[in-house]
Amino acid sequence: MLSYQVVLNTPFMTYDRYSQFSGMPKRTIIDWVADGRLPIKTKAKGKETPLINMIALVEMATRETMEKLG
Repeated sequence: MLSYQVVLNTPFMTYDRYSQFSGMPKRTIIDWVADGRLPIKTKAKGKETPLINMIALVEMATRETMEKLG
């Protein structure tokens, strides 16, 4: 178990908001989503705005950290 808590202000972010939050260019975000490095919320309809799943990112980071720390 990690010794800290991560506080998120929202469980999902648009590409534009994530770009502001992370400092990554929107084009890089689009590429990372396409190759699976950034998880998105499952869309009910094809035309819905894609949203980055922040909860999944925290979970991925936690698991990666625990693997490295043992």
